[in-house]
Amino acid sequence: MRPAQLAWLIALGAIWGASFLFMKIAVTAFGPSMMMGGRIGIGAATLSLIAWFIHKKLPRGAQWKPAIITGIFYAAIPLWLWGYAAQQLSASLLSIINATAPLFAALLSLLWSRERMGARGVAGLALGFAGVAVLVGGVGLSDSRPPVQFIAAAFLASFLYGVISNYWQTVKNMDAYSNVLGSLWVATLAMVPLMILFPVRETPGVAAWSSVAALGILCTAIAYVGYFRLIEQIGAAPALTTTYLIPLFGTLWGVIFLGERLGVHHVLGAAMIIGGIALVASARRRTMP
Repeated sequence: MRPAQLAWLIALGAIWGASFLFMKIAVTAFGPSMMMGGRIGIGAATLSLIAWFIHKKLPRGAQWKPAIITGIFYAAIPLWLWGYAAQQLSASLLSIINATAPLFAALLSLLWSRERMGARGVAGLALGFAGVAVLVGGVGLSDSRPPVQFIAAAFLASFLYGVISNYWQTVKNMDAYSNVLGSLWVATLAMVPLMILFPVRETPGVAAWSSVAALGILCTAIAYVGYFRLIEQIGAAPALTTTYLIPLFGTLWGVIFLGERLGVHHVLGAAMIIGGIALVASARRRTMP
């Protein structure tokens, strides 16, 4: 991996880790529906502008089916769930829960596709989900424990990421950029009714507006373009290592900018989850034909 590619890999972790910081800043004024509807709409518009310059197009014909499925179950629903959870959960906790997506993906692949992982993969799943238990248990025992529905919403969003990552394995002859572009416009349309039903709660300030803009332009459009270019250059498996960096940066930004405090359960749970992901990723690479 070249230094420039490594730098972009780290930058992606920092950008996606920052998305939880921006959510915390914007959700109070906008609410989850307006915040995420704005994020998705701005992301779709920005990605369309970039597509015009690099000569990419929207999906055509049968290609709209995976774009619609992705738009609903990878963008609209999960992002709304993250926004809902951000009302009560810290940016640090959100970023750590987000890191469980590869564990859900591996578990679903094991159950649905009968993928062989061996002892290493099973140990990774066990370690990762034990980390989830430590994390959730620690949150439940804390003085400021949030209602369970907010934790459940975050884990459901991460679970849906795992579902769609398995679904993508079945999609053939689909340009990744076109799929993301089409799915973001589908998600934008899906969010419109919620945005009408649940308008802004209070007049957003500069910080809230800037955060939504950053979510759409930086954390959605630019990050996706960079991620897919990185996949083209170094492959999907190395690019996926940015997953390890998201909770690290998400926690760092929460501590620095929001003054969040970390408990032992945050650190231990995150370490176990990341360790589990590493074992699972290693096992899956060994079993690939």
